Amino acid sequence: MRKLTTLNTKLLLAAIAAVAALAAVALVEISPWPPIEPGARTTPAPREAESGAGLRIWDPPRVLAEARFTDATGQQVGLSVYRGKVILLNFWATWCEPCKQEMPSLLRLEQRLGGPDFAVVAVSGDRNGKAAVEPYAAEHGLSGLTFLYDPALAAARRLGVTGLPTTLLIGRDGRELGRAEGALDWESSAIAEAIAAKLRTTAESAAP
Repeated sequence: MRKLTTLNTKLLLAAIAAVAALAAVALVEISPWPPIEPGARTTPAPREAESGAGLRIWDPPRVLAEARFTDATGQQVGLSVYRGKVILLNFWATWCEPCKQEMPSLLRLEQRLGGPDFAVVAVSGDRNGKAAVEPYAAEHGLSGLTFLYDPALAAARRLGVTGLPTTLLIGRDGRELGRAEGALDWESSAIAEAIAAKLRTTAESAAP
């Protein structure tokens, strides 16, 4: 009986370890240092209104802190350059396995919905920035995405990102419409419909 109990205990511990390993694969934590600057969250956390295959939609949308990134030309840019269109801002890195797994579906989402009203913008946390991302993107056929760079992950922390990949759905007015933490299938019908619905409603609210 004692041997059986010991075996059951070992099996239970193995199962717990397996679940923990799967959770670790889903989201790679980033260091909490430096902390998010005061004022980064300017409104109370909104409640979750609905979800689409892992993409949580906020009601009401939340105000985002100012954050700056480096673009492909080496210039500093803020999210204001995307005002007037809905963007899916994906934080990732070439050293993040779950990030790499979802990149092809992000590209296909861009190919499906991208245009004057919508874009997928991938923000790399690689320390070497463009030098690390461009060869990877070329090798894996990801050059159709727009890339920005946040090598110290300072902008990510300022926007409340605690792990990679994390993806923010941002409206035409610069407010956060929703968020996903962990790798998702961005080709799922639930996600596509959630984004399409936001494109429709934000277009209606922006109309004169």
